[in-house]
Amino acid sequence: MRVLTLTLLGGLLGCMRAGADGRASDPCESFYVALEAVPHDSLVRRAGEFESLWDRKTYRGCEIRFVAHDSLTAGHQVPDFDALEGSEMYRLGWRMTDGIGADGPGSGIFGIERNSVQCVVRWEQPAYIDDDGEFVQSDTLSMTVQCRELPSDP
Repeated sequence: MRVLTLTLLGGLLGCMRAGADGRASDPCESFYVALEAVPHDSLVRRAGEFESLWDRKTYRGCEIRFVAHDSLTAGHQVPDFDALEGSEMYRLGWRMTDGIGADGPGSGIFGIERNSVQCVVRWEQPAYIDDDGEFVQSDTLSMTVQCRELPSDP
């Protein structure tokens, strides 16, 4: 369903601006740029505190919320952002976060890390089996990306 193209990944790589310590100045910027390239209903980026979609703890960082409908994304590729071995995200240095991940019909959540940044990505496109036993998938796709700096080791 969702494929991250080399073109979008070029945007990801180009937007990872590093500070003097090698950290991304805004870890959400690259994800925002990749999602901005896809026609959408809503795309919002904000910085500050957020409640983690994974553990419900409060963190400081940045968050992106993306909503689109199939009619808008038809013919476009929506970024996936997983960092499985062999993926373009993996090639860019991102790795899957052990212990953060769940997948089900119509939704999924996973964590990825690069250097000292951790991002949690949740996508949802609800699905159900109707009364006739047919699989029905919503035409609304939503994705949330939450990024934060990991604490330094003492």
